[in-house]
Amino acid sequence: MLIGIGYSAPSCAASAQEPKTKPSTHKKTTALGLGAPEEVTTYGKTPILKSVPAIGGKLGLSIQHSPATINVISHDLMMQRGYAQVEDAADSAPGVTSGGSPGSPSQFMMRGFTGNQILVLRDGIYFGPTTMVNRPQNTFNLESVQILKGPSSVLYGQGAVGGTVDMRTRDPAFDMAHANALVSYGSFNTWNAGIGGSIPITKTLAIRTDFSRTSSDGYVKGADPHSNDFTTTILWKPNEKFSARLSMDYLTDRLSTYYGTPLVDLSQTGGGVSGLLSSTKGLGITKSSMWQYYNVGNAQASSVNATPTLHLQWQVTPSLLIHNSSYFIYSKRLWNNAESLSYISHSGSVDANGHAIAPGQIARDRFYVFQNQHQVGDSLYARFDSTIFGMKNRFTLGGDAYYLRFIRNRGFPDADYADSVSLSNPNTTPLGEFAGEYPYRKSPTTMVQAGLFLEDVLNIRDNLRLVGGFRYDWLSLNRQNYNQNGSYNAATSFSGTYNPSNFRIGPVFDITKNISVYGVYTTGEDPPGSNIFLVNKGQFTRLSHSRQGEIGVKASAWGGRITTTLALYDIRRTRMLVATGPDTVATAGVQTSRGLEWQGDLTLNRHWSFSGNVAYTYSRYGAFRPSASVDASGNQVPNVPAITANAWAIWSRVQNLPLDLGAGVRYVSARKGDYANTLTLKQYATVNVFAAWHAYKGITVYGRIDNIGNKYFIQWADTSYSNQVLLGAPRSFSISVQAGF
Repeated sequence: MLIGIGYSAPSCAASAQEPKTKPSTHKKTTALGLGAPEEVTTYGKTPILKSVPAIGGKLGLSIQHSPATINVISHDLMMQRGYAQVEDAADSAPGVTSGGSPGSPSQFMMRGFTGNQILVLRDGIYFGPTTMVNRPQNTFNLESVQILKGPSSVLYGQGAVGGTVDMRTRDPAFDMAHANALVSYGSFNTWNAGIGGSIPITKTLAIRTDFSRTSSDGYVKGADPHSNDFTTTILWKPNEKFSARLSMDYLTDRLSTYYGTPLVDLSQTGGGVSGLLSSTKGLGITKSSMWQYYNVGNAQASSVNATPTLHLQWQVTPSLLIHNSSYFIYSKRLWNNAESLSYISHSGSVDANGHAIAPGQIARDRFYVFQNQHQVGDSLYARFDSTIFGMKNRFTLGGDAYYLRFIRNRGFPDADYADSVSLSNPNTTPLGEFAGEYPYRKSPTTMVQAGLFLEDVLNIRDNLRLVGGFRYDWLSLNRQNYNQNGSYNAATSFSGTYNPSNFRIGPVFDITKNISVYGVYTTGEDPPGSNIFLVNKGQFTRLSHSRQGEIGVKASAWGGRITTTLALYDIRRTRMLVATGPDTVATAGVQTSRGLEWQGDLTLNRHWSFSGNVAYTYSRYGAFRPSASVDASGNQVPNVPAITANAWAIWSRVQNLPLDLGAGVRYVSARKGDYANTLTLKQYATVNVFAAWHAYKGITVYGRIDNIGNKYFIQWADTSYSNQVLLGAPRSFSISVQAGF
């Protein structure tokens, strides 16, 4: 992870990297939710709170006038801070942490909720259950990473409680040809490279293409992750009223196959590493197991993803806009690993071949999953501007539908353990074959969804808006399970039809032109929190229900040099499921979460800038028994820190030289690592420093050191793999060259 580089900018900015300039002599039109666009004077860029992020809905509301917490991390900021993948960028937003596990490589935590309770989109498109289908994305190909906090079922349908992350690709430009390039090399033989450009073919037709590659040996040697992402977009704009945008994203990758470091009984092993965790059961991590690779030598975790999309927009009249989005998704994913690690403390355990496993060994499983996903969908809406009793009003009405076919083939040995390896010197043995693995168990699932939605913003007064929305969905789910002999398993298969309906409503009041306060009440009714493609017959009959109340303030001052946002929220979710194993779920019943999030940004002068955020989260379960032996009622939700904080300070043009210096710090408080709350992951703080030399116009050379104090910490503890935890990255360096023309 490469952090803390470049010119500081607020994470809520659409783009805030350019140096301050004199006011422009022209006016720029931006939609501010006033029923009609408003003219604002720009200062070389759109003012932070006046920017209009796509994730905020279809009303064209600015960040300032959206009754929600929105963070936007721009392409420039991601490149300057060295965020190679989306997870790194998202972590810079208030209250966001990320992590992964064998079957869920890209997860986020927001407002006390994790996994499939966070919705991940690509250009506004739903890909399916987050933990099962989401892949780490290269940031070089993206225009921005946009984050909407809290339930967003009203805007995007099912699957969002804690928040929504939308990865927006880059558009072509019509003014002239543009080119960008990136080359970076760092610790652990880590390479990042990207090349892209935009060319106006004619006055009405332009194309942009970006290609990026990341590769590494991994900070746990042997993990060997890499990805290739190719994105191309053709934009046709014959006039100011109509545009057609055809885009294709093609991603191939091999995920990191480091799946964790085993927890051991320190009373037997000794040599525990301090400062990482504490356990009421006496578990810990030994020094000899740090940075060891326990997977097999020929581990697999790869995918191919192709996503063509077509967006059409037509401004029929000054008061009527029509937009249509069509898309197709093809994905093929493969996992074949030793994923679960178990420390053997007593004699009596045997592997799949009947061999005894000696105490002190690490017993491993085998688990393979082959996935094929096909999805086709369309979304159509119309936006109307009018007046109601003399009050400006903007109304959006639309519908969307998709068909998703998901085939999941999986297998694992009948025995508890496939084989075992040494704790201190694990052998990178091959996968092998074991009794009970083949033939695979097949689970095809079909999901069909159709929804009707509306949004409205009414300008009661020039400084008072009332924002509302409603959505009704028809959702059909058909999950089939087949036994290893190919016979249909009627006991676990099921089908159902569900009709969730959700709404949100809230006022936005401008105290002054640059200070707004808001309040909003939002509901969310969607499939339970666990992966819907893992749920079997009888595990749920009704959809999960959520409600959130939020109040906040958004303000800028000192000519835009100071920008700040503050939000307080309370969320309650009922009838939810949680994953308790790689292929099992349990009813949690109720989860509550409340907290606050603050973001502040200051540009002191042309040399000094500061940015920071802090979030407090209180998240607990209601009545919840994940197993017969564990009562987690009232317990803290795993992987949810009470406090997260980020801060950056940048000294630009040091002594008027073409040199920038800066530092960033990230703090994460203690978290629980299991449902029973017997495992505590210790707090940690990492510091990152950088130097940037502007060698030539458009070319900058960066040097970075991340986690300069070489702080050892645990990034994530997946409750489905309770015998292991994932270590965070140690100290690393990188040197990079970025060019833009």
